[in-house]
Amino acid sequence: MLPVEKLGIGMYVAQLDRPWLETPFLFQGFYIRDDDEIADLKKHCKHVYVSRESLTAEQAELDSPIGEVPPPEEIVDKKDAHIDLLFEVDKAEGHNGEVEQTNIVYEETTSLKEESRTAVSAYEQAMHTVHGVMQNLQKSGSLDITQLEMAITPMVNSVLRNPAALACLMRMQKKGNYLYRHSLASTVWAAILGRQIGLSRDDLNVISVGAMLLDVGKTQLPDDLLDKPGKLTDDERQLVRQHVQFGLDILEKAGGVDTRVQEMVAHHHERYNGTGYPSKLKGNSIPVFGRIAGIVDAYDAMITRRPYAKLQSSYDALRTLRKLADVEFQAEIVEQFTRAIGAFPTGTLVELNTREIAIVTKQNRIRRLRPEVMIIMSAEKQLLEQFRIVDLNEETIAEGGTLSLWIERGLPPGVYGIDPTEFYLN
Repeated sequence: MLPVEKLGIGMYVAQLDRPWLETPFLFQGFYIRDDDEIADLKKHCKHVYVSRESLTAEQAELDSPIGEVPPPEEIVDKKDAHIDLLFEVDKAEGHNGEVEQTNIVYEETTSLKEESRTAVSAYEQAMHTVHGVMQNLQKSGSLDITQLEMAITPMVNSVLRNPAALACLMRMQKKGNYLYRHSLASTVWAAILGRQIGLSRDDLNVISVGAMLLDVGKTQLPDDLLDKPGKLTDDERQLVRQHVQFGLDILEKAGGVDTRVQEMVAHHHERYNGTGYPSKLKGNSIPVFGRIAGIVDAYDAMITRRPYAKLQSSYDALRTLRKLADVEFQAEIVEQFTRAIGAFPTGTLVELNTREIAIVTKQNRIRRLRPEVMIIMSAEKQLLEQFRIVDLNEETIAEGGTLSLWIERGLPPGVYGIDPTEFYLN
């Protein structure tokens, strides 16, 4: 156990003096990488447990006792009491479109490489369908929900078999209309979260369709307004915010739309502390599917390059969500989304402390910041002739035997011209 005042860069923090959910840190166990993380630890903790192996000889001689690191907190990957409470509160509030309580645990049934080809096909077909449906909507004012549902089904099936395949693909997609890409990506993130919390197949279909339609009202806005690179004027901001009502009008005209889909469109910009729009709803007055919609919409916006916003890595986006837990977003849903996505998701690019570039190839469900990676570029950022698979949970020495090995930072999609999907499809 070490006082936070004596922490230094490079130390491995194994345990905090308070629950991890109450802090902005993603998962148990991480190397301190910069002064900002030390500052965050000082804000939330008085002392932490650090691994002796991560200390220099001088640090190990500190007067303050380090002590034995306590056993890791149990990481629950299935539905837990937090999510049970979430749904029970929602029912108690009397919301329409009640969520079916289940105990479904979905297991991966295909490898990432096997599923990747199927995921690409499902995505391309869905993009083709969405493009056609939205073009027809803009021309005729009529939305074909049935076509969208049919397009989404293969994507949900892929997520159920192995969620990493479509997740990796979504992070790499750059071509085409942002609105369409965002709609499909939100569908994938919603399906992955629904899978994590054990929703029934019917609820998974509903939440996926709802996520697809979150921004359908933006089809009624001018393209130059949606693509404006600078800050919006007050009038422009008010017009953009009307996309929520435009979307609800489109769904009403379509007819027969599930109430929960309408709730997602209506409430995806509401925030847990009441600062959202259009109704400034607060806490559990926001229906549960609306709360979920807000998180998946915000996450995808953060990891996608837009004219007016900086692209974030998935890790940084999840850290932002954790900092906003029980502020703008319900903490229990943020926690489940973080577990579902992973701090460094499979298929994401990372830079190691050796400056080498790697692709995350397999998750570690207990020590989430120490996954299996494939090192593909040297410290000089040259593509290696032979790639090296490294399990960061087991291998603590870098090549050459002189340095402990860990992830220094997550990298945005496409950096150094690398498309991780190519490594899974070949």
